[in-house]
Amino acid sequence: MAKHWTDDTALVDSIANNLYEALPLLPKRLVRVDALTKEFSMPFSHIQILCMLSDKEMTIGEISTSLGIAKPNITPLLDALYDRGLLERCRSERDRRIVNVRLRPEGQALTAQIKNSISGQTREWPAGISISDIKRLNNALAYLIEIGNRLAEAERTKGSNE
Repeated sequence: MAKHWTDDTALVDSIANNLYEALPLLPKRLVRVDALTKEFSMPFSHIQILCMLSDKEMTIGEISTSLGIAKPNITPLLDALYDRGLLERCRSERDRRIVNVRLRPEGQALTAQIKNSISGQTREWPAGISISDIKRLNNALAYLIEIGNRLAEAERTKGSNE
């Protein structure tokens, strides 16, 4: 039987430790979440939803699963974004019973502003970080996103098979 990576206890422990240590760094050092919430006058959960929808439509269930927040708790978050004119509901073209959520032009404009703000934050990082380190970080983040998307797809596939 082929060995699975999760059989490597040291690797699992190392990943868990790195994720644990990264948790406080992500919202404070790499992206200053508090500055974003203040600048855009909205909770971070709203910013997360807007970012998730920046290039696609999603169902409420998909948003719920992605954020790890129960569907009943997602609805008020989405309602607040609807009320601001940033989102709209639309029927799936494949299955009219399914309602998707997508950005309105106002939401797209706001996500562009959020990206610009994050870009500005990264420009403020100390000059002591080498270009080599920045490139390594960029590659690591791209790979982190790829792995996260694969995990999300596996979760969606698992959910549709149950």
